[in-house]
Amino acid sequence: PMILHDNDAYVFEELEQDRALLFNWKHVPGLGIELFKEAILEFAELCQKHEPAKGVIDARQLDQSSPAVAWLRGQASEEAEQYDEWWAREVLPKYISANLGQLAVATGDPSAPGEVPKPQQDAALRMGYFPDMDAAREW
Repeated sequence: PMILHDNDAYVFEELEQDRALLFNWKHVPGLGIELFKEAILEFAELCQKHEPAKGVIDARQLDQSSPAVAWLRGQASEEAEQYDEWWAREVLPKYISANLGQLAVATGDPSAPGEVPKPQQDAALRMGYFPDMDAAREW
């Protein structure tokens, strides 16, 4: 894999053999919403630049008690806009313009649902949530 970006919170890598970009979250205690949003947008912009067939997000190390994860789950009251609304407006159009076919998230949750309904019916993007990286990469 070729590292495209590496900092204290996450690493972006290109997996040429899979025609994929990998977004690997590091464990950041108390991960804040702003850093979370910046990273997600940066990954979507990288997808626009590199046009991978697939995006893989390794979210297994996210701090489950952080403000960012609470916001992701719709449990943050201090943030007026919900994660889903923000994602659909700011992130999804970037994935669609990158012609991204699949977005797989490794959650670390053994009951992760696998493929979920398409976020936008007229777009090719398929999404899925998986318990581990093997399942996410193989999907």
